[in-house]
Amino acid sequence: MYADDLFTAPQVAKICSTDLKTIHNWVNRGEMKYFRTPGRHLRFRREDILEFLNRFGYPVPANFRATRPRVIVIDSVKSSSKEITRALSREVDLEVFRDHMDALLAIGKQTPSLVLVNGTCDSAMMHVVERIATNESRVPVAVYGGGGDIEKKSREAGAAAWITKIDDKLLRRQVVDLLGTGPAR
Repeated sequence: MYADDLFTAPQVAKICSTDLKTIHNWVNRGEMKYFRTPGRHLRFRREDILEFLNRFGYPVPANFRATRPRVIVIDSVKSSSKEITRALSREVDLEVFRDHMDALLAIGKQTPSLVLVNGTCDSAMMHVVERIATNESRVPVAVYGGGGDIEKKSREAGAAAWITKIDDKLLRRQVVDLLGTGPAR
């Protein structure tokens, strides 16, 4: 952790476009993670602020996200996960998991910005999509691959998007839109 990853309460108020009293109220209600310095001053970690903003649907200021977005890919098919990696590795930090249980554990440890799921892998994958999409962390899930039946099932499971095929340009555009990180390259 670096010094620029820690923020004071007034800085957090500015990031959230609110006043200092609101920050103290959120802290008192346990809605925002924090710690106190030996002098009893509030401090907030960048990752905790991002998690709070995402959980409550606040916009993330463009200059606040110091690191690239973290995207988890759940895909047991080696060829399609390689295509995803090729298409997105310049845009985001990718972690590819062949096993959905390993992916869920990684999501639980550190909330990603987005989860991409190969919908053609197996029928249990839609249950995974539903669990991620309905989790309180509100991580958007995009499903790729498969026909119209997969699209319907993924939408019913709560997926934010469905990508018919892995076309580099289309995939980058949709991921950028889901992340809200600016224009696609």
